[in-house]
Order: sequence, then C-alpha cells, then structure tokens
Amino acid sequence: RDESCAKVDPPLPELPDPLPLNVTGLPALLLTKEECEITETEPTELVKKMANGELTAVTVVKSYLRRAALAQKVLNCLTELLWDRAIARATLMDEYFQKTGKTLGPFHGLPISSKEHFSVKDRYVNASFVAWAEKKVDKDAHVIEVMESLGAVLFARSTQPQTIMHVETETVLYGTSYNPYNRNLSCGGSTGGEGALLGFNATPLGMGTDIGGSARWPAASNGRYGMRPTAGRVPMGGLIGPNAGAESISGAIGPLAQSRRVMEYFMKYVIGSKPWITEPGLLPVPWREQALTPGKLKIGVLWSDGVVNPLPPVKRALQIVVDALKKGVPGWDIEVVPWEPKQHDYAWELTSQLYYTDGGEKVLELLASVGEEPLPLTKWILTENPYVRKQDIHSLWELHTKRDAYRTMYAEYWNESGKNDGHPADIILCPAAPGVACLHGTAKYWAYTSHWNFLDYPGAVFPVTTVDQELDVREKDYTPMNNQDKFFYDIYSPEKFVDAPINLQLVARRFNDDVLLQAMKIVENALG
Repeated sequence: RDESCAKVDPPLPELPDPLPLNVTGLPALLLTKEECEITETEPTELVKKMANGELTAVTVVKSYLRRAALAQKVLNCLTELLWDRAIARATLMDEYFQKTGKTLGPFHGLPISSKEHFSVKDRYVNASFVAWAEKKVDKDAHVIEVMESLGAVLFARSTQPQTIMHVETETVLYGTSYNPYNRNLSCGGSTGGEGALLGFNATPLGMGTDIGGSARWPAASNGRYGMRPTAGRVPMGGLIGPNAGAESISGAIGPLAQSRRVMEYFMKYVIGSKPWITEPGLLPVPWREQALTPGKLKIGVLWSDGVVNPLPPVKRALQIVVDALKKGVPGWDIEVVPWEPKQHDYAWELTSQLYYTDGGEKVLELLASVGEEPLPLTKWILTENPYVRKQDIHSLWELHTKRDAYRTMYAEYWNESGKNDGHPADIILCPAAPGVACLHGTAKYWAYTSHWNFLDYPGAVFPVTTVDQELDVREKDYTPMNNQDKFFYDIYSPEKFVDAPINLQLVARRFNDDVLLQAMKIVENALG
C-alpha cells in the first residue's frame, strides 16, 4: 500500500498539524483547483465531459489517484492504489478516443474502486486475514471485468474489517479506518474503506458486498448512496472469503456512489451486459427502464423495528422525508402509511444463526493458524453471539424451513398492505441503522439492514441531513425498551456526533431493484 501511494505525482503537500476532526475541507487546501473540480463533479456528468473531449481519462484518473492518496493519509482507508494499471488503461482509452472520436462504453474513463476482497489480477487478496497476506490471484473478479468492458477504470482498492463481518472497519493488517466528517466516528463496514473514500469525494463509484448491511452502512455513515441488490443480479465470481459456498444468507455485490444516478447506471448497465451468460448462478432478470409509472405510490414507514429505536437524528430525518412526501410530487399520488415491525427480533435470531452454520469454525481456524487474535467486534458477532452454534444437516434443514416460512409470512404481510385499496406498498422507508456513523467499537446492532438480507429484499440508502446540536438532543424522559436499546441511547449525545451525516433507507420487494431506485428519485424530488 505505502509503495503504491508513494507513486503519486506530484507528491502531496504536508498535512496540517493537528488534523481537524472533520477533514472534508482538506482537499481544497492541498489539491489543485482542477483536481477538486473534477473529483467533485457528479460522475455521470464527468463521463459526459470525457465523451465530448472536454476532459481526458488520464487527467480524471490522476485527479482521483491524488485525492485517494490524500484520503489514505487522513483516513487509513486504502489497501493499495493501482497507479500503473489505471494510468495505462486511461491512456489507451484516450488514444482510442483521439483516433475514433468514440467512447469505450457508458462508463468511458470513469475511475472506480473496490473492496479489497474482490480479486484483481496479479495482486494480493487477503480478505483481511493475516493468514492470507501472501495470497495472490491471476484473474479479475467478474464484476470488475464487466465494468471495465463498459469503459470504467479500476484505480483503487479499499479496506474492510477482520472476517469481513463487522459494520465497522478495523483489521490487524491495516488498523482502523476513519470517517471523514468526524474521525472519532467509524466509516462503517464492511465496505468501510469505500465509504470513507466516498465521503472524501475520493472515488465516484465503489463496489462492495452486502450480507448484513456492508454496502449500506458505510454509504450511510459517510452521507452517500449505497445499495444491496437482490441476490443473483450482480456478478459474484472472484470474491475471496472464508465462507465461500455458504448460501443460507445470500450476499450480494452492490454499488456505493456519489449519486443515485450513477448507482442506477451501475445496475442498469451491469445487468444489461447479461452476466448470467458466463456466471450461471445469476438470474436472467432484465432491468426495467420504467418499473414505476406515474400514478399512485404507496410508501410504508417503519419508524422503529421494535427492538432498538432510532436515535433523535434518525427520527428527525424520517419526519423530514415524511413531511416532504406528504406535500406531494407532480405526477404522483403519494400515500404514506405506517409499517409495523413483524417479528424483527425473531428474524435476527435466525439470521445470526445462518451467518455461521459451522459455528464459525472456518473463520476461527483461519485466525488461529497464524495466531491472529479475534478483534472485539469479531467476538461479538461470533463467539459471544448466543445464537451461533455448529449445525448438523438436520438442524440446518430446520433453520432453512424457518427462514422460508418467515419469508412467506412477510410476503403475505406485505400483500395485506393493499387489502383496502388493492395497492400494496411499493416501498418501505426506514432507518439504515439506529443512529448515524457510530463511535468506534460500538456497532453492535445490524438488524435495520440485515433484516432485508434475510428476506433477500433490495435496499438502498440516501442522504437527508446532518446532526444538529440543537434539534437532535436526548429525550430527558426516554425509557429504553430493552438492554440493546439502552446501550445505544446511553452512548448518544449530539456533541459526540458533530457533523455526522444522516441517511435513511428504502426497501423494495425481491427483484424490484429498479422500482427501488426509481422510487428513490421520487423521494429526492420531494426533498428538493
């Protein structure tokens, strides 16, 4: 990593000492005006500027390489910069454009980044395990191949947590990654390095995985966009991890992005490439350009999951969005209805069992093989989790039966939301987490995101506002529902979360990924 960052040319200026908690203003001080303008341009607009010859791919890629290197200095979010590979590819793209006047696909010249455990040809892929520190691969992950075939340029790889199963980012190999808005806070996880890069405007589009919130948490923690698609839609080939082949809860690759528009482009064009032709485990479900037609839009609002209530900033953000939706959007008859939680605590009990059906044996053996100590959040989800135990084949069948029964029940529950008017809810609006970006070491409740993984429903997060020191104060007479709820309320005060972004989440039914993102556009229009 250090060698790759040392290639940055020209070298970065010295950092101010001491560093501010909020480092999002540093690029304006330490990078050129052109670099800032490029890296702060909406990604699809950036592609247009390269397509009309206003910018070259090399100029754009170099700007992001330098901004990402600066992000590494202050946030510790990279595993390496792919300087030589990115510059070589961008140069070829510029040469092609100069000769033909044509672009090489819808993402022509757009830099993209990925979580470290995506395979990259001739590079080490350790998946944050010390035991795999020297593991090298000879082929790119399938989704990287697809994106580069569409014109993108892979330029950076980013940090993830030990075991890739925290919603924060800390490892023995790389240390802790930080939030650019407040370095006392986590950048989220497990795609945390991507989240930090996004919050610092050091990547236009990142790729991560999500089996419990791992794309949505970091996007939300850093005030950007992130999505967990329905499983089986985005190519998964070439991911490196300890639980390959475990399918009780299906993971998914999803985009983390600077805008909803580029997130939608990612889904549209990746699916449009028909990746199921070469990866048969994927489902041949085409992307619908107009999955929603103007008319009625029913939005269910989950104010709480009944286990851990959202903290004051999240409650306020929910109210902001609901109030905006009730004011209406031209062309849409929007109905906002309450969405009561349906046994979400029971769903987490099943989910956490299904994450580690071997009782965590493989992960613990891999750590122990080189004496790598489990970090506190690894212990929390694994060895301290009362639901985790090694399953035999019959107990696993029983868990799958319970999972499928819950999914059927929830589908029926969703259908009932239309019993009075024949129009079930189109989407659900809900928190992305109990609070905003968490204090380091405290992310011990995933169920606002993992619930939808358990159901295999697509979910996506979007920014609403930021923590307000006057509006987001503690409730003096608050009575916690249980010990988990008390844990989060006890550590909350707005002073600890200065400048933290507040995101919310939208959820749609299975395979309605296009509905989800088109509904998000309507919500954005409502917010203005």
